Formats: sequence, structure tokens, C-alpha cells
Amino acid sequence: MQRREVRPEILDTLAPDDPGAVANRRDLRFLNRFMGNWSWIARQARRHLQQGMRVLEVGAGEGDLGFYLRRNVPDLVQADYVGLDLWGRPKDWPSEGDWVQEDLLTTPFLPRPDILISNLLMHQFEDEVLEDLGRRIAHVPVWIINEPWRVGYAVWGLAAMRPFGLHPVSWHDGRVSIGAGFRGRELASLLGADGNGRRCRISADVRGGYRLLSWR
Repeated sequence: MQRREVRPEILDTLAPDDPGAVANRRDLRFLNRFMGNWSWIARQARRHLQQGMRVLEVGAGEGDLGFYLRRNVPDLVQADYVGLDLWGRPKDWPSEGDWVQEDLLTTPFLPRPDILISNLLMHQFEDEVLEDLGRRIAHVPVWIINEPWRVGYAVWGLAAMRPFGLHPVSWHDGRVSIGAGFRGRELASLLGADGNGRRCRISADVRGGYRLLSWR
């Protein structure tokens, strides 16, 4: 897996209530917990969150990560937490929480968030799109980003789940996501995460997570 390759995912062709889409979201909830994605994001949020901050989660989907963070980051309940997605507001989304139904690639990011959170989203975009996005979020002080780590054994781990009910959509899209994931400083370079007064820390988890934290 030397070269990053962005390919179509089956999920993008399915209606939200399609059985394959429902099963995929179930599998993703399990994978996020198993891989420690949500817990890593929660740790970074606790370190950087201050009273009165505005937190924007992009690609918020059904709100699963937002619900998890509200339970595990006590200060977040007092913050201005906003979910952004092409989907509409989840029915159980807290009344005090805001929701923006917009395209990440065209939203103006106003009012400016203090913290931007993104989980398993950036790998869906080609390099030039990420470069443009990096310019548009350069004014956001803190980025907390988790993506697939592009390593071969991550596919083996996914394959090991197949006998335990991993849905065919999740098996296909999971391999596509890993192949579109990141290694080394790829994502930092594309987004400009360590330029223009920013600092950046990158780490990789043996369970397949590629983590990027950038701050001003």
C-alpha cells in the first residue's frame, strides 16, 4: 500500500435506511470503539477544551461521536458543540446543541470554531480537495483528526471480523478506506497542519488509526 488511492464507496450509493447502510453504521460503531478512535478524540478534547469554546464536528453523521463525547467529556456539555453534515439533524440530538446541514467543502466555517473534530472523513477526498480544505480551516485554532492508517495488516484485521458478522458493505468500504488512508506526514502536508504558525503531532495506533493533532 505505497500509493494512496481514493475510490468510490458503496455506502455513498445507498439510502440511509437501506439494510446495508444500517449494518455499515453498526459495524462502524463497533470499529470506532475497538480501534479506540472515539476515546482518543475524547482525550484530545479534554486537553484543549476551555469554557465557552465552540466545537465543530464535521461529517457528524447520526451523531454517534457527539453523543459519546458528551458522556465522556464533562466540560463539553457546557460548550457550544455543533454537528455538521449533509444529513439532517439526528432526532435525539440535544436541544442545546446546534446542527448545520451543509457541505463541508463549501461551508464558510462561520462563526469560527475553536476546535474542529473529524473522524474517518478526510480520506474520502482527493489530495487537491484536502489542500483547499486546509486553507479554509487554517484559522481554526485546534484540529483533532482521526483517519485510517494505510497499512496492509489493517486489512487483515478487517478480514478477521468477517466470520463475526461484518457486513459485505463494511468489508468493501473498509478496504477502500484503508487504501485511501494516510501514512507519515501525508495528511499534515496536504492540510498545512504544521505551517503558518501551526504545530502538529501525528501518531499511529496498532489497531489501524492515524491520528493528527494540530494547534496554533
